[in-house]
Amino acid sequence: MTFHEFLLQQSTSIRNDIYHSSFVQGIGSDNLSQTQRDYYVAQDTYYTDYFGKLFDLTTEKLTPLQQASKPVSTDEQTAHDALLASQAMLNIPPDQHNLAYLEHMEKAIMQGDATNAMLALLPCTESYHLIGTHFINKFPNNTYEPWLAYYTSPDYKAFTQWSWQVVDQQVPDWQKLSFETQQAYLSTYLTSYQYELTFWDQAARH
Repeated sequence: MTFHEFLLQQSTSIRNDIYHSSFVQGIGSDNLSQTQRDYYVAQDTYYTDYFGKLFDLTTEKLTPLQQASKPVSTDEQTAHDALLASQAMLNIPPDQHNLAYLEHMEKAIMQGDATNAMLALLPCTESYHLIGTHFINKFPNNTYEPWLAYYTSPDYKAFTQWSWQVVDQQVPDWQKLSFETQQAYLSTYLTSYQYELTFWDQAARH
């Protein structure tokens, strides 16, 4: 079992909660209000802009070969457009849960090694791809099918697989890590996953 497979195993319960969260179910079944979509797109626009900066900081910690093999970045504006937000989203500021998530990732990147940095970002990257894979084509004529298609596209899939590959390269013998190091890495990763779930839950409340 590779390190990323172990991590996916550890995050199964949170990911299942994400699949069953009402907002994600709403994307999968074409059932979201305008207010919910406006709020989510506002939050995620702020988040993805900041995530890009954090990803650049993380990339600087990687080996030259890992940097060179990084797929071309994709523009998540395509996914945002697919949710058909109104102009009202422009007046919605970043919420506290959003800022706390970004603060967690930035701290993990600045204070940890390359592996810790990647693990802070990984739940966002992989969970969106897995959400798309889980729900695509499940609901005929789904208005939000372009959102699901974006996160299952070859480009986004390649980015997810690159992230997994980098993590596995950094810790090829993860079973030999000390218990303390393993738990520290796992804490960074699972904390990000918990913030992912909170992100979806907050969007559903609007």
